Amino acid sequence: MQRTMTAIGSILLLALGAGAGCGSGGEGTGSGAGAGTAGAGGMAGAGGMAGAGGMAGAGGSGGIFVPGCPSGIVCGSGDCCAVGSECVIDACLPACATSVRCGADLSVCCGAGEVCVADQCAKPGGSCLDWADCAEGEFCESTLGVCLPQPPPGAATCEYKPPPGPLTPVLEWSWTESTIFPTFHQVINMPVVVDLENDGTPDVVIVTSNSFDATQAGYLRALNGKDGVEKWGANVDVYADANRVQPRMTPAAADIDGDGFVEIVTGKAGGGLIAFEHDGKVKWTSRQTDGVTPWNVALASATVAIADLEGDGTAEIIVGGAVFESTGVLRFHGGAFFGANVNNYGAVSIVADLDGVMPQEIVSGKKALRADGATYWEQAALADGYPAIADLDLDGKPELVVVANDTVRVQNPTNGAVIASVAMPGNGAGGPPTIADFDADGRPEIAAANGTAYSVFEYEAGEVAMLTVKWQQATQDGSSNRTGSTVFDFQGDGAAEVLYNDECYFRVYAGADGEVLYQEPNSSATIHEYPVVADVDGDNNTEVVVPANDLNHKSGSPSCPYGVAGARHGIYVYGDANDNWVRTRKIWNQHAYHLTNVNANGTVPSPEPASWLGPFGLNNYRQSNQGAGVFNAPDLKVSLEASLAPCPGAVELRAFVQNKGTNGVGPGVKVRFYRGDGPSGAFIGEAMTTKALLPGQYELVTMKYTTLASDVVMSFYVEVDKDENGQSSENECLEDNNGTTLGGVECGSLN
Repeated sequence: MQRTMTAIGSILLLALGAGAGCGSGGEGTGSGAGAGTAGAGGMAGAGGMAGAGGMAGAGGSGGIFVPGCPSGIVCGSGDCCAVGSECVIDACLPACATSVRCGADLSVCCGAGEVCVADQCAKPGGSCLDWADCAEGEFCESTLGVCLPQPPPGAATCEYKPPPGPLTPVLEWSWTESTIFPTFHQVINMPVVVDLENDGTPDVVIVTSNSFDATQAGYLRALNGKDGVEKWGANVDVYADANRVQPRMTPAAADIDGDGFVEIVTGKAGGGLIAFEHDGKVKWTSRQTDGVTPWNVALASATVAIADLEGDGTAEIIVGGAVFESTGVLRFHGGAFFGANVNNYGAVSIVADLDGVMPQEIVSGKKALRADGATYWEQAALADGYPAIADLDLDGKPELVVVANDTVRVQNPTNGAVIASVAMPGNGAGGPPTIADFDADGRPEIAAANGTAYSVFEYEAGEVAMLTVKWQQATQDGSSNRTGSTVFDFQGDGAAEVLYNDECYFRVYAGADGEVLYQEPNSSATIHEYPVVADVDGDNNTEVVVPANDLNHKSGSPSCPYGVAGARHGIYVYGDANDNWVRTRKIWNQHAYHLTNVNANGTVPSPEPASWLGPFGLNNYRQSNQGAGVFNAPDLKVSLEASLAPCPGAVELRAFVQNKGTNGVGPGVKVRFYRGDGPSGAFIGEAMTTKALLPGQYELVTMKYTTLASDVVMSFYVEVDKDENGQSSENECLEDNNGTTLGGVECGSLN
């Protein structure tokens, strides 16, 4: 486990009641307060529940009277603090009105509203849902959702980096059946991840069907990201016959009307588009330019994109070459199969500002349209295909990448001219490309699948630009041979991994050389769907969402040896067994996802920043990214003091739990108390923190212990973020400093 720690003095303190802290003290690290269970004869801390013979406590002691000490505060090794002072981690310090201390010795009292980061008092930025909401030089502190200054390079920092080693995904939940139209449980489209109710927990929106015939119908469903439970009841509009959806079309979601909630737009069974509100009610169906006549063009296997073309604060909906206003009224129709790949299979168009002059353009493999429908450029001799865009040669200008008819092309985005091309290994039409830095060389590569291989390609600019195959892996996708993929850097080491699902397996490939890092039997007839990477349950840990279907599975064929029993359908959500995957966003809203196309709250950026520029490690396509502060970690530290005020019948143990790291922790961190010199001693009880601890913040946790005689010298031990087996729930930059011992405690020592 790789950890980097340079001592941090950043402390942000909570206000303490009078008499906070007394007795002799030892210092360690950790966190905790509140609910716990006392051992025999003990008494639990705030909100706790007593063990046998115990009695629930009420938390901190407030003012504690200690004979011979006028302030009532005895600190450290028994020092009586002066009136107007307070005990802070075993030292008497002048009281701080803001309860926010900073500096290596905590002697600096920060101003109102400030926090302490890297030993400096600083004003927090605005609220945030992820890194994209914060300014350059800030990171989004995930516990409370505020932008904090990112420690500059070379400053004291606290980081947790995932340890090198194999991927260890575990299934967190799955959805495989429903009581509402129970035969509609096949998922062959990319799942969408958005927070429908603005409750902090994302949801997974899927199209479900019982047939992959484009003339049939399916149903839109929403699943709770925490457990996969369906959100919409049987009487909601989505389940009415008139509102059934196209089973082979991929939806998109965003707040298209500015009401503060996302809407979902997808294909309507029989043709055209249909939009649903966040609660499953119908918002509109697509209409012709007159605003009245239904627009019912068939759109089998197409994908929906949402963008603000003009940057005027109003979103548009794009399907192939057709553009709709946010009300569902057609603006223009430039071709239903615009952005298709062989035999009108698609369409998968994208939106980008190709020339640096707004409005943005709608782009396919052979043509680009202006926002008003006029042709920007056209290369009529080229085969159409699936596009993506990035700055491949790092000159600050983008290149257009197109997969078409088993070929990968790089094209000039301002005129469509081909700069370089290469035949794909294997055979088949080829699926939508992904772009990412696969080998940590600082330059993006291109990846795509066809019918028999998944391949990564290097681009070399020059007088004669070249595309070459970096690596390839054999796959099986004889059905569509157009399946998509996504990219994520699980360890944050700069080399992205590939997530891909063919007809037989969900696999994760190492980006540098194609080594199979993980595979799981996962059947699919395939269109151009792919697994999605997002923080699906809002726990600040990354998950992978995998769609599956088994109507036409190849189980038992040479490429799918696991047999019929291995075929499956529905949605499967995986997380890391040790929560070691680096954090990522809580949203993936459309097939043409590229980080800057949607804000964390589901609103549409206006104007949309170029996805190939910016300070947050952009310049990729269909990759989930981490942004600033990805390795920031907590460092939980605890000091222990004993109040002898309850003597001779008891002593009060007082643990000051502080976070000396660079990222917050949520409430509920365990604090365990023992009689003796370590965790092998007699267990007294367990308490928990009751609030989030930002970097530098601390919380007082108390627990009383009943002693049988006043002349017994006792030792006590406290540890934080450890369970009964010594296992931690938080990944910290330091894990070996979570406990401390306090010795020489005797009930008669202060009387």
